Amino acid sequence: MALLRMDDLLLEARRKGYAVGAFECWNSANIYAIAEGAASCGMPVIFQASPTEYGVMGGPDAMRDIVEFYVRKMDIRAALHLDHGTSIEHVKECIEAGFTSVMLDASRLPFEENVAISKQASQMAHQQDVSIEAELGHVAGCEAGLEELADAESQLTNPREAEIFVHETGIDCLAVAIGTVHGSYRSKPNINLQRLREISDIVHQPLVLHGGSGTPENILRKCISLGIAKINICTDIHNIWLEGIEEAKKSLTPSVPGLFYLPAHKMHVKMVIDKIELFKNQQ
Repeated sequence: MALLRMDDLLLEARRKGYAVGAFECWNSANIYAIAEGAASCGMPVIFQASPTEYGVMGGPDAMRDIVEFYVRKMDIRAALHLDHGTSIEHVKECIEAGFTSVMLDASRLPFEENVAISKQASQMAHQQDVSIEAELGHVAGCEAGLEELADAESQLTNPREAEIFVHETGIDCLAVAIGTVHGSYRSKPNINLQRLREISDIVHQPLVLHGGSGTPENILRKCISLGIAKINICTDIHNIWLEGIEEAKKSLTPSVPGLFYLPAHKMHVKMVIDKIELFKNQQ
């Protein structure tokens, strides 16, 4: 099956009350694990990478080719998404490489500047039949190789600004800041569900939750019921991959890579399945 526009998957998800898992990619092995997990569940999935991730794979075109191969092999419904592009150049190179969705993250800029550059990126994407995500508000933690934001520097999405932002930019889906963090939580998660409810009441485009790793399952379920249609997962799947390698070191030799990496692969697939099953339980 060919790669699909991400907003097509997310519009269906929001309408039916579930969320699509968006998993970070950094090599062909983890892309294969994500595809295998999605195929096992019979659910759509989003492959995504920031410029730092697709950079170590040889560029966005290399990543597109690998993702497309496994999507066709597994016959799954999937989108390929630029995660946390921070410039028009990132957006342009991923569109040219065949990504079906892009994110322009200008959330660290003042509101007016965020609107202006997000609108420019939106127009560029739509001219090539590519969907676009943008972010309003600051999600704390470390993202895409950028300087880490402390919890105190996070800024929740303003519902009224969100309504204006979506209207002015023409974006297809909105990433919101409601208290989740990129990376690992350093204290008990404090997720503002009331703020999400207020945003969902006036923004009807699919909403995106960054920082899904480590967020309690009951909170994720509630977020989905309040309009979240895409949940980003990076830290959890990377940690389980590393855990699988540590497990392999106990009894296997790196001299036989096909066996040595098998525990990591199996654990990765299982976590992808677990996440997708969690996200679809709202149906």
